[in-house]
Amino acid sequence: MTNVHIVNHTHWDREWYFTSMDALVLSDQLFSDVITELKRNPEASFVLDGQLSILDDYLTLYPEKMDEIKVLIEKEQLFIGPWFTQTDAFFTSGESVLRNAMIGIFESKKYGDYMPIGYLPDTFGFNAQIPVILNEAGLENIILWRGVHLGKQIQSPYFKWESLGGDNKLYALNFPQGYGTGMLLEPTLDYVEGRLDKAVDFIKQYTHSTEIMIPSGNDQLGIISDFSNKVEQIKELGKYDYQVSTYQNFLGLMKEMDLETYRGEFREPVLARVHKTIGSVRMDLKQEIFHLEHKLIRRSEPMLVIAQNLGITISNRLLMQAWKKLLECQAHDSLAGCVSDAVAKDIEHRLKEANEICDSIENIVLKRISESLALSDMEILLMNTSPTAFSGEKVVTLLSKTKEIAIVGCESVILDAEFVESRENITEETPAGNRFITEPGYYILTLRVMCELPGLGYKVFSFEEVEKASNSLNIGDGTELSVGGYQLKFEKNQLVYRDAKRIIPNVISLVDDGNDGDTYDFSPLPNDTEIALKFTDCRCEVSTFLNRMILTGSTKLPYDLTERVNCKMTTAFTYQLILELNADGEIKGDIQFENTVLNHRLRVKINTEQPINQALSAIPYGFISKENQEMAGWENHFSEMPVNIEPFEKTVSVFTDSASCSVFTHDSKEYEYHDSELLLTLLATTDTLGKPDLLYRPGRASGDTTKKGHIMMATPLAQMKDKQVNSSFVLKFDKKEISEKEIADWRYGLEQTSISYQRQNLNYFIYRIDNKIQKRIASLGLKEQEFSLLSFAENPGVLVSGLHNSYYQSGFVVRFENPTASAVELDIESLFSQWEVERINAIEEVQEFSSRISPYGVASFLVVSK
Repeated sequence: MTNVHIVNHTHWDREWYFTSMDALVLSDQLFSDVITELKRNPEASFVLDGQLSILDDYLTLYPEKMDEIKVLIEKEQLFIGPWFTQTDAFFTSGESVLRNAMIGIFESKKYGDYMPIGYLPDTFGFNAQIPVILNEAGLENIILWRGVHLGKQIQSPYFKWESLGGDNKLYALNFPQGYGTGMLLEPTLDYVEGRLDKAVDFIKQYTHSTEIMIPSGNDQLGIISDFSNKVEQIKELGKYDYQVSTYQNFLGLMKEMDLETYRGEFREPVLARVHKTIGSVRMDLKQEIFHLEHKLIRRSEPMLVIAQNLGITISNRLLMQAWKKLLECQAHDSLAGCVSDAVAKDIEHRLKEANEICDSIENIVLKRISESLALSDMEILLMNTSPTAFSGEKVVTLLSKTKEIAIVGCESVILDAEFVESRENITEETPAGNRFITEPGYYILTLRVMCELPGLGYKVFSFEEVEKASNSLNIGDGTELSVGGYQLKFEKNQLVYRDAKRIIPNVISLVDDGNDGDTYDFSPLPNDTEIALKFTDCRCEVSTFLNRMILTGSTKLPYDLTERVNCKMTTAFTYQLILELNADGEIKGDIQFENTVLNHRLRVKINTEQPINQALSAIPYGFISKENQEMAGWENHFSEMPVNIEPFEKTVSVFTDSASCSVFTHDSKEYEYHDSELLLTLLATTDTLGKPDLLYRPGRASGDTTKKGHIMMATPLAQMKDKQVNSSFVLKFDKKEISEKEIADWRYGLEQTSISYQRQNLNYFIYRIDNKIQKRIASLGLKEQEFSLLSFAENPGVLVSGLHNSYYQSGFVVRFENPTASAVELDIESLFSQWEVERINAIEEVQEFSSRISPYGVASFLVVSK
C-alpha cells in the first residue's frame, strides 16, 4: 500500500506584484485563522512557510498573541523558521544565506523552537554548495522544488545531496509538481481523481518508495479547516492511503530509505521554470544589493569586532537590523526583480535604510577612535577589516586648505580634487556666544595611497602641505599605456592588449541588443542584430604608480522595440570606459553611461582571441566548471530554453587551449561565453512584469499576468530610464593551468575595502552623522598610533569568509573557507596564539574540535580572550 503524507502549509510571498504592506494586511485575517483553527483542532499542524519575518510582521499587529503562538509551537502544531526570509540561492553569497539562517534561528528562539529544515519550496534553482551552507547552519534536510531534472540528475524526488567536496550531505525532498500539488484539499471525487490521485501517480513514476509526500497549500493560502476529517474522507475516495503528516515525520522515514546521492547544482528548467536569464533585470537594485552585502560582510561586521575590543559598545542588534532589511531584499522574488514597481520602490528604500545604519556605525567607530587618539586635522586614520596584514593601494578622502599635499612616508596620487568655495557670514558657536566668520575655501581630495596596514586594526598616517605636489596625474597626448611587459593601445577605434605571449585586438568592447523579455527573463527580439558601441576618443593619464586610459564614445540606438523592429536609430547613447593597467598585467575597468533607451540589453564583451572551451565560475565556497550545451530540440524537454547564460559569484574564468582569462566584479553576476568571447551583463531593461510567448520562454506568462482575471502589469522603473550606471571589473590573462586557489586568493585581495577617517572641522557632512556624535563620558584611553587585534603572519592556506561578533556570547566568530578540492589543516595555535578558540557552526553550536577544513568547505571558530 502506498502511504501518501499530506502536509498543510502556506507559501507566503512577502512581496511580489503586491507589497509587503499588502501581505501584512492579508496576514491579519489569515494568520489569525491559523491560530484559531490550530487551537480548535489539537491534532492539526501548519507550516508557516519556513520564514520568520512574516510572523514577526504579524506580531506587530498582535503582540498579545505571543503566548498563544509559543504554546502552538511547543505542541508542534505551528512550524516556523528557520529562515528569516526565503532566500534566493544563486545570486546571494554563501555568507548572506548563512546570515539568513543565523538571524532566522536567533529570532526564532523568542518563540520557542524552529523547524530544522532548509525549507525553500519556490527558489529559482540552487547552487551546488547548499549542502555546505545548510550543514553549517545546523541543518541536515532540505525541501525544494525548481531546477531538479528527474530522470537525469536524479531518478527519485527523495535523495541525498552532497557538496562539491563530498563531506557535507543533506536529505533532500523534492516537490516535482511544486508546493501547490495538493492545494484546496476538497473531499470530492472530482478533486481526488482529477488532481490528487494523478499527482501521486506522477510521483510514483520516479520512485519505488511506498511513502509519498504531497504538500497542500499555495500562495497566500490560509489554513484548511477540519483538515484531519477531510483527509479521512479523501482516503475513502482515493486509491491511496492518504494521511495527515509533517515534513519532519516524512524526512524521518526518508532516512530509512535506500537513497541515491547527487552532487552538483539544480538549474534545469524541466518541470518548472528557473528563469535562467533573471540575473540581469533591475540591475540598479541588484547592484545595490550586491554592494550592501559586501559592505556588511567585509566592512561593518569586522569593524564592530575591532570596536568591541577597543571598548566601543555598539549593539549587535543594529547590524542585525541592517541585515534584516537586506535579507528582505534577497528573498527570491525581490532579489530576482520580478516584482511590481511599487515593490521595487520598497526595496530601494530598505537598501537606503540599511546603508545608513552601516555608514553611521562606521562614522561612530572611526570618530571615537580618532578622538581618543586626539588626531589633528593633518592626520588620517586607515582601518584594515581583514585579519591579514595589508600591503598595497587604498583610496582615501581628505580635506585640505591646499591641493599641494603629500602623505608622509607613502606614495600617493590624487584621483580627484574638488574645491569648495569660501563662504561669508557663517555662524561659529563659541563658549562666549555665537560669532560670524568667513569660512575659508578648501579641497576635497580623493587619493590613492600605497601603504601597509596591520591585520584587523588601524594605523594613523599624516600628510603635509608641500610647495608643489608630485602626486598629480599628468594628462598625455598618447593613446597607449605600457607597464612592464604589458600594453594597452587604442588604435583604429579598438582597444588592443599586448603582452609577451599574445596580441588581442578589440579586447574589451560594449555591445547592445533588444530585449523582448520581461522582469523574469531576457528574450531576444526576432531577427535582431547586435550593435557594437564604438569608442571614438582616447586620452591617457599617468603618474608614478597609476596609468589610466579614458575612452569615450556615442552611438545612435533604437529608442524602443518598435524602432528596433524598423531598424531606426534615433537616440544618442553616450558612454565612457576608464581603464587602468598595472605591473601584473591586470586591467581595471569602469564603465559609465546614462541609460537613454528602452527594452535593451547592454553587455561588456571580452575577447580571448582563441575559442573558449569551458568556464570556471566561483560559487559560494567553491567553483563549478561549465561547458556550453547544445540547444537543438530543447522545446521537447524544457519549460523554457536552457540558455547558456550562467550565474557567478564575483569571479568567472574561461579557458582556451593555451590560456585563461579571469574577470572579477561586484556589479554583475551573469555571464555567457561563445566562440572566443566572454560577455558580462550590465543591464537588461523591460517594460512588463510578465509576458507570454517569448522566444526563450514560449507559452504562458510568468507572474500570473495571463491567468483568468489578471492583468498585464507595466514596470516603467525596470526600464532604468535616465539612470546613471557605473559598472567596474578587473580582468587578467594568465596561463591555462591557473588553479582555483590562485583565483580565490586574487578575488580575496580585490574584495578588501578602503576605510579612512580625518578628524577635521571644515565639513562635518563628509561623514554621515559626524556633527551629531557626542563625546562619551568614559574615555577609550587609546594611545597607540597602530593597533592590530588579529594578524595572520603567514597565509593560512584558506580564506576568511566571515568575521563578526558572536550573537550569543562574548567573543567573535571567524569563519574560514577552503575553495579548493583538497582538505586543509589549519595551524590554530599559530593563527590564534593570544586567544582561546572553539570549533562551532554558524549558529554557534559547539562542534567536536578539528583544525581540518573539508574540500570546498567552511569552518567556524569562536574566538575569546584567554
